[in-house]
Amino acid sequence: MYRLFYSERDTTLYEKFPAQNTGIDQILELIKIASGSKLNGVFQLNTYNSRFLLDFGSQITSLQSSIESGEIPPLGNNASSASAYVSIKTTTATDLLHAYTIKAYPVSESWVNGNGNYSDIPIQKYGASWKYKTSNDIGDFWATGSGIVQGGGGGLTETKGGGTWWTGSGFEASQSFQNESPDIRINVTDIVRQWVSGSIPNNGFIFKRLTSDERSSEVLGSLKFFGRETHTIFVPKLEVVWNDTNFTDTSSAEISSDTYVPYIKNIKSEYRTSEIVKFRIGVRPEFPNKQFQTSSFYLTGERLPTSSYFSIFDSVTNETMIPFDTSGTQIDCDANGSFMKLRMDSFMPERFYKIMLKVERDGGNDVQTFDDFYFKVVN
Repeated sequence: MYRLFYSERDTTLYEKFPAQNTGIDQILELIKIASGSKLNGVFQLNTYNSRFLLDFGSQITSLQSSIESGEIPPLGNNASSASAYVSIKTTTATDLLHAYTIKAYPVSESWVNGNGNYSDIPIQKYGASWKYKTSNDIGDFWATGSGIVQGGGGGLTETKGGGTWWTGSGFEASQSFQNESPDIRINVTDIVRQWVSGSIPNNGFIFKRLTSDERSSEVLGSLKFFGRETHTIFVPKLEVVWNDTNFTDTSSAEISSDTYVPYIKNIKSEYRTSEIVKFRIGVRPEFPNKQFQTSSFYLTGERLPTSSYFSIFDSVTNETMIPFDTSGTQIDCDANGSFMKLRMDSFMPERFYKIMLKVERDGGNDVQTFDDFYFKVVN
């Protein structure tokens, strides 16, 4: 099962502009301005970095309630638990190394999102920035304390600030990249578990490069991501994934035909965001044998193989909303045949979505996909 939660606030902290807030900018950015490089045609004498904050706010409270009610299993790293991933889509990436790493930590202090844009003239100084967690006007600096690390100078300038975060076991997430898509999908299960358990307050994540990369004189390029204020479907999201399949009934025979057609028996054109839908999936031979019979082959009790999965796409952009996953999107089976479940509040309303089914047979050597199933989510 998959459940998606969407971010509620974010902002980029720019070391080059230590008092500037960008809380309503559409873009989140990790940039490394190295000494001797050019910025807007001007040679830079010092090295500067950026980091960004990302907070799911009340969505974490909703997740906690779902875990307490038993709807979602506890977060953990075993087969019976749920896992959490932050997914952030790239808009542009330039001058990147072939291999690099991005870190995520839980922010240790509260901060104000602010309402600034990167392009504001004059700059907006209310809200979190590299130097301040609340406002330049009241001098509310990022601080140090027991068990936390101050961001410190990311670059050679050693500009104070850059956020504060918890470190140690269970307080760090990491994703490494090597000649691949720069989209972030980072396992943050341990961090979210700390929030849900109440071990630390939820102040969101801080995303940054490795400290050694930040402090080097090497040009590392720019990574720009879609933020909360993007006017697209690419809002950062928290994916919570768990295996809720039971296969409570195995009396239904697996489809025996080599060529077959799955179909969704009860699909509707529209669903409300408040609905949790169980899609009933039937399957029939693509070319049934011509013979006299007393009932339709649509009423046969055959089911899909147990190694069958689903994925959800935005039908306009073809963006993957829920990817194929061997545990989180496995198609289940009960006495009435194959089925899959979806929470419609995982999807942005007033958009059309496509269901894709993937069926694996012969140990994965025979794979077929089917995707002629559409629905719309409305408020």
